[in-house]
Amino acid sequence: MVTINRINPDGISKPFSNYSHVVTAEGAQRLVFCAGQVAADEQGNILPPDDFNAQAEMVMQNLIKALAAGGAKLSNVTKITIYICNPHDVPKARGILQTYFGDHPPGSTLCILRGLANPNFMLEIEAIAVV
Repeated sequence: MVTINRINPDGISKPFSNYSHVVTAEGAQRLVFCAGQVAADEQGNILPPDDFNAQAEMVMQNLIKALAAGGAKLSNVTKITIYICNPHDVPKARGILQTYFGDHPPGSTLCILRGLANPNFMLEIEAIAVV
């Protein structure tokens, strides 16, 4: 069984939201790397670019499905990278960490980009998990 430890060491600022500065995994039998997930449904239909929360919900549901395909769940995630296009969405992006990762905060990087693969995408999230 994998043991995941989440650490926020002394001498480093407290996390700005619900993430861990360091995540260690011992006894892992599998690493699961999930490509960036976006707000597109199974048919490739993309949500309109005017509702960050709706896009975030779809992105996370897609990520949950991708993790499950690799035999993992959100509590197994050790690292995520969140890409957003609008700096005003930073608080909402940080809220994703609390809403979905709660007591299992992964290591996290939040990037603000000029754009993503489709101009309608407001965010993209990739993850690494251990099982």
